[in-house]
Amino acid sequence: MSKPVCTFGFLCAVILLVISPLYSAQTPLKSRAAYTVISGILTPIWLAAEERAFQKYNLDIELVFISGSPVTLRSLVAGEIDFAAPGAEPAVSAILGGADLSIVAFVANRTPISLYVEPAIAKVEELKGKTVALTSFASSGAYLLKVCLGEVRLEQRKDVQVTQSGGYVESLAALQSGRVQGAMLAPPISYRAEALGFKKIWSGLGVEYPSTTIAVRKSYLTKSPEPVGQFLQAIADGVHLFKTDREKALKVMAQYTKLKDRTILEKTYADNKDVHNQMLLPTESGIRTILEVLAPVNPKAAGAKPEAFIDAGPLKRLEERGFFKKFSS
Repeated sequence: MSKPVCTFGFLCAVILLVISPLYSAQTPLKSRAAYTVISGILTPIWLAAEERAFQKYNLDIELVFISGSPVTLRSLVAGEIDFAAPGAEPAVSAILGGADLSIVAFVANRTPISLYVEPAIAKVEELKGKTVALTSFASSGAYLLKVCLGEVRLEQRKDVQVTQSGGYVESLAALQSGRVQGAMLAPPISYRAEALGFKKIWSGLGVEYPSTTIAVRKSYLTKSPEPVGQFLQAIADGVHLFKTDREKALKVMAQYTKLKDRTILEKTYADNKDVHNQMLLPTESGIRTILEVLAPVNPKAAGAKPEAFIDAGPLKRLEERGFFKKFSS
C-alpha cells in the first residue's frame, strides 16, 4: 500500500511545482509610488490609480503623497518607495548631486506657465524698460521668460529687468502693488490674476519643458526592468484617459485636489490638456533645457551630458512591442 501513497505524494509535488510559478506570475507585485504636489497636472497618475490601471498590468501600487520633490527623491534613494513623480529640475539636481537615479519618463513635457501683465500692456515688446517677477532666477518661469523675450529680440536684465519673488503668490502681489509690470504665473494663481484684471500675453505651452517625470533607482531598474515597464504602461493609460475622458478626469482631479468650483476645475483641465506626453519618452533636449535652468546656481550643470540623466530603455521596449499603437487608433 505504501507504493501508491508514494506515487500520489510524488504527483502532488509535481503539480505544486507546476502551478506555483503560475500562481506567482499572477500575484501582483507590491510596490510604492509617490507624487509630490497637489496639482491638476498630476491627474493622469491619479487616474491610473483610480481606474485600476496598475492592477491591469499586474502591479499592486500604494500611491502616496510626499510634499516636495527633494523629500520624495530622498525617499526614493533610501528605498522607501520605488517610483517617484518629481519635477524635472529637482530630479536633475539630485542626480547632479550624486543620487543613483534615472529619469525613465516625461509624463508632462510642457508647463502651463504664462506671462501676465498689467492692463495697459498689449504685447511683449512693450515690456522693454519694465520689470517682470519670477519665483527665482533658476526656475521654469525664468527659462520660459527668456524664450518669450527672445522671440521679440529682447533680453533679460539688458532690456527687461527681473526680480525674484519667492513664489507665485508673491509674484502676483508684486504685480498688484505695481512694483513689477509683469509676472510669470501658473495655475491656479493665474486664475486669480485674471479675476483681478491682469491679462495673459504669452503662454509657455509651446515650449518643451519637462515639468513632471518618473524617476527610479538605477539599481531597481537593473534588477526589476519588468515592473518599471508595467508601471509606465499604467501611466500611459492614465494619460490617455485624461486626454479622452474629460468628465472622468474632472472627477478624479476634484477628488485629489479637493477643488469644488466647477469653473476652476474646467480651467485647470483646459490648461493641462495638452501638456502630457502620450509616449512618455524622456528626451535629451528636455534635459538640456533643465541643465540650462540650473547652470546659474549649479556649476556642475554647465558641463553635464543630458544622456546621463535618462534611461529610455523601458519605453523603447514597450514601443517595439507595439504597446503605444492602441493610443493612435
